[in-house]
Amino acid sequence: MKSPLFSLLAAFALTIGTAAAQTQPAAAPSGPGREYRQVSPEERATRRTEKMTKELGLSADQSSRIKQILLTRDQEMQALRGQGKPTAATRGQMGSQMKANREKYDAQFKQILTAEQYTKYTELAQSRKQHGGKGHGLKDGGKMKAKNGKVKVKTTES
Repeated sequence: MKSPLFSLLAAFALTIGTAAAQTQPAAAPSGPGREYRQVSPEERATRRTEKMTKELGLSADQSSRIKQILLTRDQEMQALRGQGKPTAATRGQMGSQMKANREKYDAQFKQILTAEQYTKYTELAQSRKQHGGKGHGLKDGGKMKAKNGKVKVKTTES
């Protein structure tokens, strides 16, 4: 009697363990020593402000004002992304809305930054745009693409 009961309990424990392992979230994709995860608008705004402060030599007042603008922008972008994948009909509308937002925030940056800082800001933005993924942690201007929970990195070398 003990043997069938023990076997039944062992099988039950194994089943529960397997089911629990399947419900665990998948590990975040990682690169060489790095994890990729969703970053909150607050974290993104803080990181971007620190980078801009270093690159442009912002004062404490400029830095705090820029951070507030970046936070608002990132919250709006998160709301846009939260609307789901755009359809063919809404893609153009979403693109024009993003362009209008970009112009609005660039105008706000222009009011806060000195002429020299703003020129450098636009040069850095143009450089990032021309070099694709460069400056985003990918070597040689590579591109990163996520599909079905997998991350593919494509470099320009190949």
